[in-house]
Amino acid sequence: MKKIFLAMTCCLISLPASAGEFVYDYSGSAAGFYGYSDYSHRYTPYHKHHHTPVMSEISASVGYLADNATEFRLGADAQISDGKEVEDYNHGEWGENIYATWSGSYGELGVGQIYNAAYQLAVGAPSVGIFRVNNSPVTDFIANPNWQRHSRTASYRTLNSTFLNTDADAFKISYTTAEYMGTKAAFSYTPDSYSEAGLINKHSRYDNRSSYAAGLYNTYEVKNTEIESSLGYAYNRKNNQEISAGLSVYRKGWTLGGSYRKSFTSGNDYRLNLRTNPQMPEYFDGYRRGQAFNVGLGYEIGPFKTALSYFASYADKTDHENQIWSWANKFAVTKNVSLYAVGAYLRSTGDKKTAENNRGVALISGLELSF
Repeated sequence: MKKIFLAMTCCLISLPASAGEFVYDYSGSAAGFYGYSDYSHRYTPYHKHHHTPVMSEISASVGYLADNATEFRLGADAQISDGKEVEDYNHGEWGENIYATWSGSYGELGVGQIYNAAYQLAVGAPSVGIFRVNNSPVTDFIANPNWQRHSRTASYRTLNSTFLNTDADAFKISYTTAEYMGTKAAFSYTPDSYSEAGLINKHSRYDNRSSYAAGLYNTYEVKNTEIESSLGYAYNRKNNQEISAGLSVYRKGWTLGGSYRKSFTSGNDYRLNLRTNPQMPEYFDGYRRGQAFNVGLGYEIGPFKTALSYFASYADKTDHENQIWSWANKFAVTKNVSLYAVGAYLRSTGDKKTAENNRGVALISGLELSF
């Protein structure tokens, strides 16, 4: 990645300034939350009822805009978080993304730590700022045993998103066509689909982790109603295949949306529950054969935005499943300051003989600063 980053930087510096102009952009945010959580009785000795996670993100890019509206841009994002006391899928303290894009009349070409083609074009239930429906931050407050990443242990017993994110932000090459009559398509290739933020565990014995994805997006407006739809497909070699579909309808401040995802394996894929090392725990990746869906209704007026959403995921031929209800509210006090108030309910079930079951509620408030 470092060699590729240096090569992209050299290309940017070597561009002739006389033919266009250099442009730059930057933005960032920082947020802190307080949440009171109630768990199943078995979790009381292990997790606190009070949680105060904080997180921040900085994005910066520099580009070169040619006279013919063609642009080359080099960008970097950094994420930092702390205080996430619940050991779950979101547990982590540092992350970064480095990428480059070339855009023009024929579409956009992206290289680097970016999300796959289907993920980029996906639509679904409305989110409220940080409180998205997929990969929900609610699990920072209510433990979900089905989604865990802590130290050298990681397990994904169910899908955590209706968007195709198995390869997450692993290095990839992606191309998106120019929009034509409200429609555009995208294609991406991932040489090694393992990612710190993805569902594939780095200790898995998949010999070939390459991944391919394709996405289709359409937007259509009729009688002051905007309709967005998406389709996605991913082939994760030796791992699984995935399909997704999403729909969102917007009218006069109201947004109704939802999406669905199905993952499945074939005879050529590696078996589930395969122990890779006798010294390590079994890495159960039941998400490879499962499904997930979400649905939500949101409303926005002036500085206020609210949404009620539901997310569910199930692993085929097992008892592992998740359900998350959330009612998120955001009020923009100023252009750079926003307040949050969220209520959530999570139910996670797994093996009835182990402590893989939990349910609880959380009441959350927070402050977000942005620039």
